[in-house]
Amino acid sequence: MKKLYISEMLLLSQKEKKAKRVSFDKHRTLIYGKNHTGKSSLIKSIYRTFGAEPLLNAKFKNANVTSLVKFELDDTKYQILRDGKRFAIYDANNTLIQIFDSVTKELAPFLSELFDFNPLFQSQNSGFIIPPPAYLLLPYYVDQDESWSKSWSSFKSLQQIKSYRNQCIFYHSGIRPNKYYETKKDIDIYLKAIEETEKEQKLTGKILEDVKSKLSQTNFNINIDEFKKEITALLTELESLKKKEDNLKSDLHDLYHLKASYDAQINIVKQAILESHKDLEFASKKLPEVVGCPTCGAEYENSFSERFEIAQDEQKSKDLLIELQKELKEIEDKITFENKKLNSTLSEVSKIDKILQEKKGNLKLKDVIESSGKNQIKTIFTERYDSLQKSLVENTLQKEKLEKRLKEFESKKRKEEIVGFYRTKLTSFLKKLDVHSLTEDEYKSITTKIEAKETGSSRPRALIAYYFTFFHLMKKFSSSAYFPLIVDSPNQQDQDIEHIDKIMKFIQENQPKDSQLILGLAETYGVDFKCKTITLTEKYSLLQKTEYNDVHNEIIDKLSELWK
Repeated sequence: MKKLYISEMLLLSQKEKKAKRVSFDKHRTLIYGKNHTGKSSLIKSIYRTFGAEPLLNAKFKNANVTSLVKFELDDTKYQILRDGKRFAIYDANNTLIQIFDSVTKELAPFLSELFDFNPLFQSQNSGFIIPPPAYLLLPYYVDQDESWSKSWSSFKSLQQIKSYRNQCIFYHSGIRPNKYYETKKDIDIYLKAIEETEKEQKLTGKILEDVKSKLSQTNFNINIDEFKKEITALLTELESLKKKEDNLKSDLHDLYHLKASYDAQINIVKQAILESHKDLEFASKKLPEVVGCPTCGAEYENSFSERFEIAQDEQKSKDLLIELQKELKEIEDKITFENKKLNSTLSEVSKIDKILQEKKGNLKLKDVIESSGKNQIKTIFTERYDSLQKSLVENTLQKEKLEKRLKEFESKKRKEEIVGFYRTKLTSFLKKLDVHSLTEDEYKSITTKIEAKETGSSRPRALIAYYFTFFHLMKKFSSSAYFPLIVDSPNQQDQDIEHIDKIMKFIQENQPKDSQLILGLAETYGVDFKCKTITLTEKYSLLQKTEYNDVHNEIIDKLSELWK
């Protein structure tokens, strides 16, 4: 199992000119602050950067925050950047690996490979898919909003996966590991091949029977009037498509002209940035404090304020460059869309041309068939039928071997081991948290909704026991990368001081070995978590103006590269 830990996160709002840099300890970090100081927004930004969608505070969301998370995966360093709906991954040398515009279609397959997250979950409307990152991150995050009343619910849009809760539980518990889904995928490939082969064999057999019994009686006469009508209809449709093709080419010409204009503007801005940088460098390193004009003899100060104005001009140009690059991306997307429409139209034109050629060829079909002997036609179809039968047998044997292997992954012994571990841990944790009203029969199934079994102040404690049971279960049996554990605001439902103390000490003492824990608290209740503490003090302002320049300088080059 790979292990991931987060080392640092940078948040930047160019809209508000504010930022925040936060470093995390490899073992445990406490995010401490009163209500409305931004604990949850900070925590949720981690998951948002990885492509999940937690429910964000409206004010924070409107700040249009760019986020960068630095993490290590088995001692290999990476960075992931998110700006709007665009993502980028960088390696340990700050080299761009890839840019992504879609979470499901682009980012999910990449992170799936990187984090060994390889299940195939059934979606509501498009068959089996590689699930988005939210389904990998879900069991590691206990959020302050939904998690204390409903398990497995920390992100939005989870319902796109059919019965997502059970599918996630079976995967993350290890009951259905990566190899289960890899084998199932191979079985599906053979099933499709068998299905297609059976269809073709059935059709080939029918044709073979027809060849044997009816070939000598077949009438090959062609109705010339009907043939002419078909040709006329095809030519009319072809003319309509040609007009559509001309219109699309005209639209594309305009878009390419607009793109060229933006390319020119971007080059001008880039040149301005380069000139400003050279001016600043020249003024800083090569000119004296007072510069005399060689023509009129007047003297000018080469002061800090003068050099600062040059630096500000360079920064404004960089910000303008990013905006132009974003607008250029929109134009390029329109060009791509119009090209797709044009290619589709050209494909339709090609199909009609092909049909017209086939129609002309049909006039000579009778001569071709009459010139081929009956025995030759029979031989061709017989050989094809036998070849399909051989392929059918081979694919069926391979499918049966894979089905036998699949049953090994779902063996009764393995499932009993995992479920037994789950029950033992949960029973122990419930007792530690003073939850005695639940019997083991009530949570004997690994898919039990523990929140439905408890009410009142006992429910949050039962949920903490359940979440930490899964933290330990995944550590022992899961096959994907092990992520940091994040628990936000565990003091719920007005716990009395005795139970608050139990909750805090439970979290401190039952963190899985070699894991990273990030804990969000408004109060510590006297418990020393013996870890790095990040204290937030200013209400309604997680981001700070004082940190803007530092964070902006680190992120701006990556943003420029992201929208290049």
